[in-house]
This record gives sequence, C-alpha cells and structure tokens, in this order.
Amino acid sequence: MAATSNTLHAKKREASGTKACRALRESGEVPAILYGHKEEALPIQVPYGELVSAMRHRSRILELRLGRKKESVLLKEIQYDALGDRMVHADLLRVAMDEVVELRVEIVLKGTPKVEHAVLQQTLDAVEVECLPANIPESFVLNVAGLKIDESRHVRDLVVPEGVKILTDPDIIVATLAKAKAEVAEEAAAALAGAEEPELIGHKPEEGEGDEKGESKGD
Repeated sequence: MAATSNTLHAKKREASGTKACRALRESGEVPAILYGHKEEALPIQVPYGELVSAMRHRSRILELRLGRKKESVLLKEIQYDALGDRMVHADLLRVAMDEVVELRVEIVLKGTPKVEHAVLQQTLDAVEVECLPANIPESFVLNVAGLKIDESRHVRDLVVPEGVKILTDPDIIVATLAKAKAEVAEEAAAALAGAEEPELIGHKPEEGEGDEKGESKGD
C-alpha cells in the first residue's frame, strides 16, 4: 500500500506565467496547484528534491506543510518536460483519510512468455480505481509468463486488493502476445511459394502433335 511518511514543504506561489515558472524551476522549486474539498485552488511551489523523493518511494499520499498548516494531499498528476526527464508541474488534491478518492494506478507486467518469434504488447498502462487513501496500491502486477500466441490479459485478470474498486472496463485488453512481424512475413511468403498452379482446362494440342503411335487423322 502507499506510504504516508513523505512531507512536502510548500510555499504560496506569488507570481504566475511562463517566465515566473521557469525561474522557479531554475531555483530548484516545482510549480504546483493545490485544490479539492471545495476550497479555492491555490498556486504553490514545492522543493524539487522532496518531490523526487516522493516519486522514488512511490508515495501518493503526502503530508503538505504550508506555513503552520498541515494537511494530507494526493499526488494526483505530475507533468514532465518534452524529454520526459524532469518534473515541471504537480497537481495536489486535498484528501481526508476517511473519504474515498479516484485516481489512476499503474499496471506492471511480470514474467516473460516462453514463446519464440513473439512480441509482447502492453496496450494499457494504468487503470482508474476508487478507494480510501490508505488503501491506494502502488501498482497492479500482472503475470504474463504463461501467455501464448494471440492470447491476451484483460483488466478483469488483475489481482485487486481488498478495499479497492477498479472503475475501468474489465474487458479492456492490457497485454497481448503476437507473432513477430518477421515471422508473419515468412509464413506468408512460404504459403505463397507453396500454392499450386491452376490446372489448364481445354488445352489445345499444338500443330504436329499426335498420339503415341504417330497416327494422324485420315489414315
């Protein structure tokens, strides 16, 4: 389950706009927005290092300290730069530990199918769930080691902890094992090469052709 020990020491963000946010990032802070519980959305800034620590420990519920005020928040969303390397913005949702929240939880594939000339394709990387903050899973682990060609695993195949409800359609495919493109191409070429030529019907003998005895018409 999600850890709750990480703390973010936030400050109210006084300036807004692209230039101001760029200056914050250069100083080691991450622009963020705090919202929820029918309170007005509040622009804040949090230390980059603290946010990195929360992500490293896969913490979703954090203690936010803003001045003398402390409250529990859900790390709802992180935005990254164009290269996907650095966090540039965070969305934080106020939560009460006795109130249900909705959020996305990552799906992690486990195992390697023992099938040659096959490609494992993950088509869904997260699902929407509903649960109390203390029950938020770090991730869903889906075992795909037993997959065979053209077999799939679906959302309904996920092992769901007690107290967690998946809101995503259970019939959606999470992962599929397909033939490698090269293998499919080879099979198609082999099938084409092995196809029989069509039989010629009503073949007309060439001039001079006769029967085995060399007889000709009129003899």
